[in-house]
Amino acid sequence: MSRTLFEMPNSPEEFGVALAPAELRALDFSALDFNTLNRVCVEYIRTYFPNDFNDFFASNGIIMMMELLSYIGNVISERGDVLVDESFFPTAQTKQAGIQHLALINQKMVRATPATAEIAISVASPVPSEIRIPAGTRFSLGGPDGKPVYYEIYRSPGDFTSYIPIAPGKRGVVAYGIEGSTGTPIGVTANGGANQFIDIPFANVLDDPITVEVTTGSETREWRRVEIIQKWGPNEEVFEVKDLGDSLRVVFGDNTNGKEPLAGQNITVNYRIGGGLRGRIAANTINETRSISPQPPTSAAVEVAFRNLSPSAGGTDAETLDQAKRRAPREYATHNNAVTGEDYGLLATNYKQSVYGSVSKAVGILRTGVDQDISAIAASVRAASTLDEAVQIMQTQFINRNIVELYVLSEGPNNTPVTPNDGLKQGLVSYFEEINVLTDEVRVFDGAIKPVDVSAIITVSRSADPGTVKVGVQNAVAEFFDIRNFDMGTALFVSNLYQAIQAVPGVKSVNIFDPQDDILPTNKLGDPSEQGVGFNEIVTLGESNLRFYYEQGSYKASRPS
Repeated sequence: MSRTLFEMPNSPEEFGVALAPAELRALDFSALDFNTLNRVCVEYIRTYFPNDFNDFFASNGIIMMMELLSYIGNVISERGDVLVDESFFPTAQTKQAGIQHLALINQKMVRATPATAEIAISVASPVPSEIRIPAGTRFSLGGPDGKPVYYEIYRSPGDFTSYIPIAPGKRGVVAYGIEGSTGTPIGVTANGGANQFIDIPFANVLDDPITVEVTTGSETREWRRVEIIQKWGPNEEVFEVKDLGDSLRVVFGDNTNGKEPLAGQNITVNYRIGGGLRGRIAANTINETRSISPQPPTSAAVEVAFRNLSPSAGGTDAETLDQAKRRAPREYATHNNAVTGEDYGLLATNYKQSVYGSVSKAVGILRTGVDQDISAIAASVRAASTLDEAVQIMQTQFINRNIVELYVLSEGPNNTPVTPNDGLKQGLVSYFEEINVLTDEVRVFDGAIKPVDVSAIITVSRSADPGTVKVGVQNAVAEFFDIRNFDMGTALFVSNLYQAIQAVPGVKSVNIFDPQDDILPTNKLGDPSEQGVGFNEIVTLGESNLRFYYEQGSYKASRPS
């Protein structure tokens, strides 16, 4: 039996690239799908072996093997495509891949946030003893999806342990209500060693609060949550929370970065479940009376009324992968510092306040520190009695500052933008005082909404179900005007609206009457009388007038809808 051995080259000239055998060079290596691979194999056999094989029937064993080979090639190709897509953030399709990419730039997927409400607690007649409402008193409401929505009440934001007191002789108090419910604590016994972790196996766990208590004997200590555990020393009692997509993981240190729990210590993880748009409620949705016993010496129970006097604030769904792709790189580029107008708008959009809600849309505009007409400033300088007074005028009104005009809209019911309340605007000012340039003065103004009426005639194909097409078109228009598709100052192109409606199966033709023309940016403050959209305005759907007609030849052609 002869063997072919691989021989090393004797000189540099003998080094070269080994070419594929001549009979393989005609193969189409770009063939990736089953049908193309199968066709290429057939063409290859017909080209190079016409006299050896011509039985191209499905029952032939060679054809079966060739189809099996094409199938395997198709699977390997698709797997390669998936791996390549998941390896890059812009093309990643799975949430888990997105989470891993975001971790490289110290970013996280934004989880759902709970809605909050002010809950008025009152009694019909004051009593001489204090009434204590237990922290976490829960109310169950009907949700929009038929499932229950829970609200718990607390003394103040961030205080999840103190009872809510109604002082003796008082009629009532206002408490802090937050959507969601406290989950069953997870308790484990530490096994010792580095990088211990505890999973919270629920998809709707809120990012805050998550607390960890470590008990040694009779002593219990609460460990502190940190963003990156690798930044902490070996004796620091800290933990990090990692997002796994459908769950959260509490990670402890290794005695190099963060302290590791000792074997035998009891660890308890506390958390809350809830969040999302479904948790928003209207005024007076919570309207219950419960019997509660006051503190001694009063012994008889009294009826205590609970009612939310105003609609809830906040409450957002978890960020989608597409939203993270748009937000995270831009937010990372700011390095949590506000310098440009774009920085201010982006960071404001991500601002959430537990009591006053969250910002839905924002845009920032920087202008010079001139707060009034330059001639008026010059007159003030000339009228100054001393040089110091003139310098002070110049520094405060002209030289030493920029004015940042921030136009914002907050999250409203059904994901619609609304005018922000004063608390949210003041919170934004305080937030930017920590991260902006010292000489910038931030002023927060109300954003504006530009409703756009839509009027169109849609012709339904004779082969389509009219009811299905009608619902599909209405959903397409609503999706087109989804608030997530527009930012402040973003243009509306009628051609895109045409495209959205025509993409609905069963639509034969579309004729849009309103809007009559594209709504383009004016790059100035919005004016309701103008056709364009101002930099402080966002386009939303106004009145919708959609009329449906059936294609000629249909048995319903003469019946408009």
